[in-house]
Amino acid sequence: MSRLVQKSPSLCEVRLGKAVTVSVEGHPVLNSAVFPGLLVDAPDVSGIDESENMRSNPLRVVLFSASLAGDLSDLGDGIFDVHPGVDTDLQILDRLLELVKQVVEDEVKLFVCQKVIHPVVQQHLKSRGVIVIERLGNPLMETLTQLTGAQPVATLHTTIPAKAYGEVRDLSIIHFGSRTMLQLHPPGESSICTMILCHRNETMLGELKVAFQKTEHVLRLTLREPSALLGGGCTETHLAAYVRHKSMQEVPETLSALGCSQAELLLGAGGFCRSLESVAAALEHDGGNSLMDLTHAHHWTHPADVMREHLDESLGFCGCGLMEGSPEQRRAYLNTNYPQFSPAPLSRDTAVQPRVLDSFAAKFNALQVAVETANLALDVRYLVQDIN
Repeated sequence: MSRLVQKSPSLCEVRLGKAVTVSVEGHPVLNSAVFPGLLVDAPDVSGIDESENMRSNPLRVVLFSASLAGDLSDLGDGIFDVHPGVDTDLQILDRLLELVKQVVEDEVKLFVCQKVIHPVVQQHLKSRGVIVIERLGNPLMETLTQLTGAQPVATLHTTIPAKAYGEVRDLSIIHFGSRTMLQLHPPGESSICTMILCHRNETMLGELKVAFQKTEHVLRLTLREPSALLGGGCTETHLAAYVRHKSMQEVPETLSALGCSQAELLLGAGGFCRSLESVAAALEHDGGNSLMDLTHAHHWTHPADVMREHLDESLGFCGCGLMEGSPEQRRAYLNTNYPQFSPAPLSRDTAVQPRVLDSFAAKFNALQVAVETANLALDVRYLVQDIN
């Protein structure tokens, strides 16, 4: 195999933290931006002076995973004394106001609840200069816990321990279209950022979000396994030529290992190689032709108007950009009959680098899933076809 896998040592030093995505509909895609820290919706930020943006000192934060709506069912496990003739709702509200008194005395500046906060509790907090965020949701709650170092409070039966509090370095307000968001910066080095994705309509915005999430996933895979494969279909064509060659050269050893006939071996290897070549050919979206050179087995594309007899005259670069075409180079269309050969290694010219690379981990995983799915389909022996 000739120079298919390339190590990327510089990536080994990079650490990818957590990226939170926020979708904003109605804005052009070029308005998408990355912000350090965490952005949370805060439609009512009357407690913040936008001119100061609260950047003076680290600000204490408290997080509640328990509901603060004031309902008896939200109190959770524990003992709550109910006295005869006393309004239960008022008794629960009094308990909530005792929490407000404690957080104010403890100089809490940001009060966050995963669920709902009673309106009276919100009013008391805001009147004392505390910023209130409710209905945060579980995903952002986990991120905020990581950013602030706070321990979410899950019960209302005890006082808030000092170790439950967290901190943010500062707060600032971000206006993005019709949305008002609060930007929270961690007290130390940040490994959390917020990606605001914009598009004109909901459908395109959904597709953009999926593309971003897939890209982030591949980046994480690459950081764990900092190796890359030649892209542009060259890995697939090279692997197909190599498998064809090996299946012909090592027939006795392979037959004994697999326990099949030579005809079955060649049939299976041929199907596998055609599938690989089909993956490479699928990268051509402009109606052109997909070919492979018969020396190094790299992938090439040509416009549809290039005649077969003029293929050798068409130059350019291969799919990964590592090879430049030459007039004496022999090529063949993909998924057609061509002579069996062993791909020759390329020269180790370090000045020439590939232009297109694929993640080794992502490509390997995709190939493994494809093979397992094909084996499963063969075992089941049923064909499911969508006729709609």
